[in-house]
Amino acid sequence: MSTFMLNEEEIRQAISTAEAVDAIEAAFAALAHGKVSLPGVINFTLPPVHSSEAPQGESHVKGAHIAGALHFVVKVANSFPGNRDLGIPVSSGLMLAFDAITGVLDAILLDNGYLTDLRTGAAGAVAARYLAPSIIHQAAFIGAGAQARFQFRAIASARDISSVSVWSRNPANADGFAREIVDDRGCDAQVVKTVEEAVRNSNLIITTTPSRQPLVSADWVQPGTTIIAVGSDTPGKQELDASLLACADLVFADRLSQCAEFGEIHHALRANALTLGDVAGELGDVVVGHIPGRTADDQIIVCDLTGVGVQDAAIAGLVLEKARLSGLGWQQEQ
Repeated sequence: MSTFMLNEEEIRQAISTAEAVDAIEAAFAALAHGKVSLPGVINFTLPPVHSSEAPQGESHVKGAHIAGALHFVVKVANSFPGNRDLGIPVSSGLMLAFDAITGVLDAILLDNGYLTDLRTGAAGAVAARYLAPSIIHQAAFIGAGAQARFQFRAIASARDISSVSVWSRNPANADGFAREIVDDRGCDAQVVKTVEEAVRNSNLIITTTPSRQPLVSADWVQPGTTIIAVGSDTPGKQELDASLLACADLVFADRLSQCAEFGEIHHALRANALTLGDVAGELGDVVVGHIPGRTADDQIIVCDLTGVGVQDAAIAGLVLEKARLSGLGWQQEQ
């Protein structure tokens, strides 16, 4: 028996953003149809060196098997912000693909967190495809790091975006992100000094920060706006004020049981601003038509994306399929 390995460069060559979006849409559909074996998430929060500091790093382990798929997948993704000072990547990780019949480890995807970033961006695109306003006159990006870039590329592959407003705690990141948008897509991009300024003039808002305090207030959000919240992917993180979920016309989860444990819905539940019964449903239910998405132009919609293991299974399966078909350089470990 042999185990195949793909490195990050080979993985990046294997699939496109548009292909990733379609794969993640299909994954949410499978989840809605009950065709996924999905264990709970394992989250690690690594303590800071000094008690007054933010956590030193975080790691989460997710996995799933989609009915009929050749593999079940286990993913480890790490984020250690202090790595910037060491000159090494903040994100790291890998995916393990096991044969669904024998349980034998078939492939190791040494993606360094790339596939997690890609599938997270693709989930944002699926949410935008079904929940965003019919015309996006301006998209606000709260946060301008790597995930903001993945979100923009994925959403722009699914919906037309002509204007972007960017806010970041790091002005250099915001400037760089805005320049990339102009260079890559030719759309208008402006850097703003406050979250409020970005939000008030936008009808699509994407939050991608590691914030542990609310950044977006309900008072700033205009009717007809969709908010795609991505950053609260582990316990303790929060980007939206709980009152925003309370006043939203529709709130959706990627996985409701998971969002009740962490994410924006979790914080709204703890603040008694929301009940589980107030949540309209899961994104997959919208994809397959079990429930409607946006039904009126003036609705405020929140979609809480905490990242679901089925996304990892889907993106890994896509990579393996494309790599085998293209004959991409596999390395065999005996």
